[in-house]
Amino acid sequence: MTRSMTGFSSVSGATNSTNFTIQLRSENSKTLDVQIYDQLNNYEMQEKIKKLIKKNFERGKIRISIEYQKKNSFEGKSVGNQLAKFAALARSFNISPTISIGELGEITNKETKIEQSSNKSVKFQINLVSKGINELIKSQLSEGKNLIQDISNKLLKIREIKERIVKRTKKYRSNLEKKYTNEIIENVTNVDLLDIKKDINNALDKIDIEEEIIRLDSHVFELDKILKRKGSKGLKIDFYMQEINREANTISSKSKDPKLSEYAIAIKTYLNQIREIAANIT
Repeated sequence: MTRSMTGFSSVSGATNSTNFTIQLRSENSKTLDVQIYDQLNNYEMQEKIKKLIKKNFERGKIRISIEYQKKNSFEGKSVGNQLAKFAALARSFNISPTISIGELGEITNKETKIEQSSNKSVKFQINLVSKGINELIKSQLSEGKNLIQDISNKLLKIREIKERIVKRTKKYRSNLEKKYTNEIIENVTNVDLLDIKKDINNALDKIDIEEEIIRLDSHVFELDKILKRKGSKGLKIDFYMQEINREANTISSKSKDPKLSEYAIAIKTYLNQIREIAANIT
């Protein structure tokens, strides 16, 4: 199934000592770009998370935020042990110790860093990230389905315009052939009819867009098949948009009929809309 490159997920979990909240955001990008905000800046854990991301995403900006809130921050075993030793030492010297909230906070932060960097805590956080990745992918799949449907609808519009071009071209060519024939007959004398026919055909060939119409139809047909396939397709869609754009430009430049030029412009309008959508598809 097709995935959008934009999505969001948020997961939370708790150990005996800490509450964790992990958020993942994905945005459009031609390459895979991963940034992790981790309050403790645990490099080894971040590298493990990046490997997880690379297994599940090919393109996109992935932003991961890992936040924690320690439960009963001043009641940790390590902090309690340190304070007990400090109090015992003070009593041995017969002094009354004092400690500020800031100093106590520093002790707590050190304890937290040690605790959150433990193998058990790192494993817990990575499992949460994995859960967040699954939720993010669900979000991307849901959005991707809508984007593909939108592209299909616009391709249908291009097909309809192509049919109008075919009908208009036949009518335009027939009228132009009559016009050229009458002009030659009125202005030229003693000319062989075969020569007249040859001259007319040469003139009509210069504005013939049959090949462009065939290629346009072929590109749309291939795009339809791509939209139904699994896996990444954003870059393939963009490639075919370039090809269709080339045919639309040629139709517009070769045709002397303002209506045909108008149809070509309408195709290019839908093309630009599809390219914007495809830029957000993996």
